[in-house]
Amino acid sequence: MAHETTHSTGHPANGHEPAHHSISATTCLLVFAALVIGTVATVWTASMDLGAFNTPVALAIAIGKATLIILYFMHVLYSKWLTRTVVIGSFFFLIVLFGLTFSDYLTREKTREIPALYSSDPLLKQQ
Repeated sequence: MAHETTHSTGHPANGHEPAHHSISATTCLLVFAALVIGTVATVWTASMDLGAFNTPVALAIAIGKATLIILYFMHVLYSKWLTRTVVIGSFFFLIVLFGLTFSDYLTREKTREIPALYSSDPLLKQQ
């Protein structure tokens, strides 16, 4: 069995990084506390009537909590550039898909006559 030498940085000489980065207990507790605060904020804002801002506020809180989970518990914060690029690219395409979906939905006409126009049912045409 070959003995593996290490550089002065403590990494193996074969160029491979250690398998996992350890997160300190303090960091884990701080992230956990932030997630609990985010959950409390979600429940609190759900009980309020914010009008048109209900969905944006809920999405902002959810995005914040998801970001903490991805960065710390999925170790993306300590990953190489390729992993970070894939995660950022995935979110970019998710935003594009949401944008295309909402642009289609929000530009449709909201009329009751549309089903009657395309139906062969005489009862719908009478309405």
